[in-house]
Amino acid sequence: MADGADDRVGAYRRVGHQCLLRYRRLGRPSWVFPVTVVEDGPDLAALYLRPGTPTRRRVLPDGTPIPRELPYEQRAALPHVMGEGAWTTHHALILVRPGDAHDVRLFWSERWKFRGWYVNLQAPVRRTALGFDSVDHVVDIVVDPDGLWSWKDEEEFASAQRIGRFSADEAKAIRREGERVIERIDSRRWPFEGSWIHWRPDPDWPIPDVPDSWDR
Repeated sequence: MADGADDRVGAYRRVGHQCLLRYRRLGRPSWVFPVTVVEDGPDLAALYLRPGTPTRRRVLPDGTPIPRELPYEQRAALPHVMGEGAWTTHHALILVRPGDAHDVRLFWSERWKFRGWYVNLQAPVRRTALGFDSVDHVVDIVVDPDGLWSWKDEEEFASAQRIGRFSADEAKAIRREGERVIERIDSRRWPFEGSWIHWRPDPDWPIPDVPDSWDR
């Protein structure tokens, strides 16, 4: 993990810098993704998550993954620790704008066939000395390459409200954020007009690792 002036809280990071995108729950990291900076400035941070990247994530105390097929309420109540994982699916380019309660991700197959966009609803990203922190809002929006969209994990979002993770007012605000993004999708406004589809990373960028300070 690179160090130096780029690691000051609030400093913009240079292209190719490695940092962390972390999601917190109850104040502690629950997902940690090492990423490479594609662009960073006052209006946009673009972060690359490469297949094969090691991660940290919530696992059962014996180190096994938490079963995704369990109902959300059961998963949320399971004892857990932070364990090792890996991002093994898509090339992902994560576009984050200051103040937005979401990010937009472009997904490609390992052979760079474009798979579509993914809107991750979340708390506005906060800059840290290690990178970027946020809180996931459970429900998301999936957008195919033709611009057709659908909500994702609505049942889990309802369950999260039942167990008190989100208040009624918070849930309404999260849903409104998604509806605002849907207006951009339908009108093919940035980034859904295709401006990033042909982006590719520098082939010399190494796969980032998880630093020992990942939970600082």
